[in-house]
Amino acid sequence: MNQIKKIKFVFQEVLRLFLIFVLVFQIFRIAIYYSYRDLFNNLDFLKLTESLFLGLRFDLSSTSILLFIPIVLLIFPLRITGHLFFRRFVASVIYLELVAMIIFLTSDYMYFSFVKRHITNELLFLLNDSEYLMTEVSVKLLPIIFLIVLTIVFYPLFLKVTCPKKPEVQRSILSFVLILLVLIVVGRGGFQRKPIAVIDAYQYGSASQGHLILNGIFTASHFSISSKFIERTAGEEKLYLDTLNLPVSTTPDYPLERTNVQSGMSPKKNVVMIMIESLSSKYIDYLSGQNYGVTPNIDRFARNGLVFENFFANGQRSVDGAQSILTGIPPLPGMPDITALSVNYSSLGQLASDNHYRTIFLTTTLRESFSMDLIAGAAGFDDYHGLEDYPLLLNYIDAADRPLGWDYEAFMYLLKQLDGEKSNYVAFVNASSDHTPFARMQEPFNQYEHGTDTEGGYLNMLHYTDWALGEFINEYKKRKDFEETVFIITADHALPHFQGAEPYGKFRIPLIIYSPKNISPGRSQMFASQIDLFPTIIKLLDLEGKYSAIGKNILDTEKSFAVVKDGALLEIFSKEGFLVHNLKSVLEFQPVDALSDEFTKTKLASKAVAFDHLTYLLLTQNRWLSP
Repeated sequence: MNQIKKIKFVFQEVLRLFLIFVLVFQIFRIAIYYSYRDLFNNLDFLKLTESLFLGLRFDLSSTSILLFIPIVLLIFPLRITGHLFFRRFVASVIYLELVAMIIFLTSDYMYFSFVKRHITNELLFLLNDSEYLMTEVSVKLLPIIFLIVLTIVFYPLFLKVTCPKKPEVQRSILSFVLILLVLIVVGRGGFQRKPIAVIDAYQYGSASQGHLILNGIFTASHFSISSKFIERTAGEEKLYLDTLNLPVSTTPDYPLERTNVQSGMSPKKNVVMIMIESLSSKYIDYLSGQNYGVTPNIDRFARNGLVFENFFANGQRSVDGAQSILTGIPPLPGMPDITALSVNYSSLGQLASDNHYRTIFLTTTLRESFSMDLIAGAAGFDDYHGLEDYPLLLNYIDAADRPLGWDYEAFMYLLKQLDGEKSNYVAFVNASSDHTPFARMQEPFNQYEHGTDTEGGYLNMLHYTDWALGEFINEYKKRKDFEETVFIITADHALPHFQGAEPYGKFRIPLIIYSPKNISPGRSQMFASQIDLFPTIIKLLDLEGKYSAIGKNILDTEKSFAVVKDGALLEIFSKEGFLVHNLKSVLEFQPVDALSDEFTKTKLASKAVAFDHLTYLLLTQNRWLSP
């Protein structure tokens, strides 16, 4: 076999593998487009075609990385690599990779409906939470069995296509070197100076097109495997501070640092924060004007409390919500979360402890689920409790031992922990019963058709959580310190799964501050987000000490906006409108006023960039809080 034939055979061998993998990527891309058409209404046929073509670059990069080691082994210039047995062995390994990729892309396809984007660093959280992962697998057992059968059936066909029955083929050093160079170039997305990144998909002027261009393997690998920051263009710190209109710090090297001096407020208050899984304004009748009928207690607390109707989650994961509320540090694209953040920062638990408050963190889940144990420790909470600690009190008809736990039992356990407490306290409850897979509930929590991942299943679980919350606060009213206790009810993130393409539904969550003696009832139109709770609670409890926050005290301010993280994108919500930014340019702008001009768009973009870049600058330089 001459040199040309050797090179031709090797190239054909590798090309067949690439074509199969790229075909799978494109099938899932088209499936996402047709399954979630309302998200891509702004893409005409030409834009769709362009997205499919541009997506090839990301698909080829992902394929090159997935196949790099198997292909190097397959074409290595040694005689053994030309034997049929060896080639079929490597082909079998590649087939297993293909099956694993299909399983992952299927998961990404399903996940897309929940958050309207591909999987990012959620992958690591799932892999580190085996109990929850196995729960999700158990409710999808039939599809998994079906996939295993298909894997066995198609295996001979895959070998026939990718590994022709030639008893022996010859390899060459030249073909090996050429293929190796091609794999490197394709893997980095071309000959440009920097390797291809997630942000490259969003340079074509549309967030939805960027989502379609990308694939789940690419986004997950770039966000989960790499912990590097997304590099920001250097800017002027003072300009960022002026743009955000932040209070002047007494320590210029730490411009977000503030010091709260106690005012001698008496009596001191307690705070009980309740972060409910996926609680969305849409399903609370008092806020939405709907008639779902599953939140009578939350409706009552909202009616008698202070409600913020334009309150937003800063991210789309529980860890994002907990981090934002307890430290005031916003989750941002390409930056590590609190579980991997090695900088000085203030936290609510630590400040409260320093002021002689008892601090309690209670999660309904297993202690280590969703890294809540790490978050509680990092946020300075002294007491931490999870599913392993509280006993079951009700007779649940389905999944009584679910690792997500039960809200009612957790609330009652907190009451027991606080029984006879003489000091002031800050309690934080991560109520996760409403997380998928939804359990089948007994009466009266079964008025909607049950499904482990359907809207009906969610509404039934929400009805249960609402009842549990009502029972908890009704019992709390019997305590002597009820009048000195402020209840803060909010969510970790929204549930966009059943809310279409409307951008506000992806991030808008309720915020209800309920304390009849201390907080006057009302409905605020202020735009705010979870990071604003940190400075608000510090002022509310009159906690003495230094802290840093880019958020604001929402009980004492009027100017407002909310910046949130949507995968690799920034989004800003304000009374002027909604804007999407990819750290380089504006991708989308929806003004409230049809007459809004370019100035309004530029103003919102400047705020979003200043918010992101200032946070990035201070965290990367460890100037968030002084030592």
